[in-house]
Amino acid sequence: MYKFISKPNVRRGASIMIALIIFLICALLGASAFMMAATNVGRYAHLDDQQYYSVSSAALMIVDMLDDLTFTSGTGDTASHPITYTYERNWNYTGGAHQETDSYKLTIPEGHLGNLAHASTLRSGLKGLETIILYQCDKLVPYLNVPEEWYEKIKDQPDALTRPTPDQIPSVSYEFTVKVQDSKGQEDSKYGTVNCKFVMNANYDILLTFNGGDKEYAITVYWVADVSTTIATDNPKYVYADGEAVDENGHYLKGSMTQLRTLNVTVKWDKKNVTISRGEAINA
Repeated sequence: MYKFISKPNVRRGASIMIALIIFLICALLGASAFMMAATNVGRYAHLDDQQYYSVSSAALMIVDMLDDLTFTSGTGDTASHPITYTYERNWNYTGGAHQETDSYKLTIPEGHLGNLAHASTLRSGLKGLETIILYQCDKLVPYLNVPEEWYEKIKDQPDALTRPTPDQIPSVSYEFTVKVQDSKGQEDSKYGTVNCKFVMNANYDILLTFNGGDKEYAITVYWVADVSTTIATDNPKYVYADGEAVDENGHYLKGSMTQLRTLNVTVKWDKKNVTISRGEAINA
């Protein structure tokens, strides 16, 4: 004999099943949250240990102070002092002579740092770090950004610059400390000293490592640089000697032509490109 189940009972049964499923989902989420909290207990259990907060604060402070720092490849006004590749042709067809000479010259000025808008008494302690950044960028520009063909053109010229090889690029690292001072300007010993290490790779990216005296806590900052280059070619400029003879077509028989190609390199470290992670970087 068949037993028929009414529709209302079917709906009640479905409602019970849905309720059970929701209960199980909530139980699983609660268990996951509990496990995550338990995992982090060891990480944040040192609530009275100021070293962790000192290391974290030092990392964030240095990032804020270097935010928007910009390196440009020229001195002063980069529009008037760029990296310059100069091509010059001289000719002399007078007196039966037929002389043509080509010369090439590459000028790479030292760069400078700009956008130091966050200058403060704290920033004065970063002068050594900024000096290292400027030094390393000046070493990288000729290798990374100057076209190889420019070196090829000038290689037979007197006093020609040569393209650096990777082994000639110094691997620069710089170590410094950050100390917290009290209201009287004295070191506050309860916060300890934070040791910092700076490294720049061949792409202008910055790696900063911060740790306390016993290295129990470590924070690593990896900062990807934003690099842009601009190459421009000027129109040739001709110079003719006044009073010199011209040929039957009216062309001057003596003169010179100069053409400039300029390069500007800009490297910027924007805080949005920072990745901060816990733990000291290996081989930093």
